Amino acid sequence: MRSAVLTLTTVTFALAAVCAAQTSPPTPNTNPQTKPGGTIVVNPTEAECKQGWKAGMRWTKDQFDEFCSRLGASK
Repeated sequence: MRSAVLTLTTVTFALAAVCAAQTSPPTPNTNPQTKPGGTIVVNPTEAECKQGWKAGMRWTKDQFDEFCSRLGASK
């Protein structure tokens, strides 16, 4: 009898934990591009990567180099 009560108690707590996990509010979206007025940054094109980085571009040199290296690796 004691083991049946213990099992029932364990199952009840497990069920409560599962229900609580399913009803937790979703985490807020922190992507600035999905917010009204957010800035969308377009990645450099293959032609821009071939021309190389210039000071007036919308990316830092590090961002530009990183993306262009990934673009080259994906081919």
